[in-house]
Amino acid sequence: MFAEHERRFARIVSDYLERPGGDYAELLHRGYVSSPDGVDPEAWRAQIRTNARRDKIRVITSRDGDGAIAALNRAVDDQEVRAELQRANVLRELGATAGALGHEPGHWLRSDQESICFCQRCDARIYVRTGPEPVSDGEALSEPCPAPSCAPPAV
Repeated sequence: MFAEHERRFARIVSDYLERPGGDYAELLHRGYVSSPDGVDPEAWRAQIRTNARRDKIRVITSRDGDGAIAALNRAVDDQEVRAELQRANVLRELGATAGALGHEPGHWLRSDQESICFCQRCDARIYVRTGPEPVSDGEALSEPCPAPSCAPPAV
């Protein structure tokens, strides 16, 4: 069944890696963005803030380890908070399902209502779409991890 969502998964990865509109465009599109590997985080934050001042948009930037993050500074309503909490619960549950099959899900990558994740041991994938018609799919949810060190715990 994963083949059905293969194109969407590939698009999310491609958009993240290529960022065709640049980091500032990603910030405006998604509401948040993190700095790419290898850039000076302070210079990156300064550029994001410069663009935001030019457009009279309020942003928050901060350091995140060796990188940086930026987010739009906007009011959030209760419905949006509930949806984000539900999304976090869905991702946590799917991570546990994959873990029970011996997978080690890495960090989630998000694009609007879609999120993707790879097993850090075997590259099995998880695709999730939250919202009114939720979907979850991927090898990490249905097949045991083939990596030798991924044996699920004995019950």
